[in-house]
Amino acid sequence: MKSLTVVIYPDNVLSKNRRGSAHWTAVSAATRQARDDAFVLGRVEMEADWKTLRKACIEIVQYHARRPLDYDGLACVCAPTIDGLVDAGVMADDDPSIILSYNMRHEKVKTVAENRIEITVSERPKGS
Repeated sequence: MKSLTVVIYPDNVLSKNRRGSAHWTAVSAATRQARDDAFVLGRVEMEADWKTLRKACIEIVQYHARRPLDYDGLACVCAPTIDGLVDAGVMADDDPSIILSYNMRHEKVKTVAENRIEITVSERPKGS
């Protein structure tokens, strides 16, 4: 099965709770940076024979030591990264006609240093 995983450490200003209190220029800069970083990560992680996925499954896992983001907040934080992966050619688009499944979950880790978000794009759901 074809899949690609990127690990991100998102800027807190991208969370839905921080967006309201942050200046729009800070949010815009963080969004652009996350999208650009994802473009580079996507290009680095794609195998030489990777063909842009016309149908894709997305799985997001937040590893957290303290309080996890709620699911709408997690989606909000990951949106620029997913857009960057589309820009890189990992998948054709991120609209509902392309995405077969979109799953999110949380996993507890022992230390804050282990906090991260992993986004996996694959051609079919895990376990299929």
